[in-house]
Amino acid sequence: MITVSVSQLVDAIKEADVYRLPDMNEGTGYLYKNLYRRLTNGDAVTLSGLNFDAFDSEDIDSISDMHSGIFVRDHYAAGGIMSTLRQVAPVSRAVGYV
Repeated sequence: MITVSVSQLVDAIKEADVYRLPDMNEGTGYLYKNLYRRLTNGDAVTLSGLNFDAFDSEDIDSISDMHSGIFVRDHYAAGGIMSTLRQVAPVSRAVGYV
């Protein structure tokens, strides 16, 4: 039987190169944090909540390029990992408290 430490697994996933975001300039980072990430998490985003002076059209192109390459590829990779984790049987343990 395989025993999996969830915290170690999460840490390993976070440190994997494939899940690291590419270097972004300030405007692209603003769009990622305040628009893309919030939308993909299902959070509401209003136009009045965005600072349009914080980014320019090149930053929009950068986010678009990342989405079509890195983000989509990583979404499918994460789906494969989640599918595998769902198949791992839970392990019961007795815990003694002092």
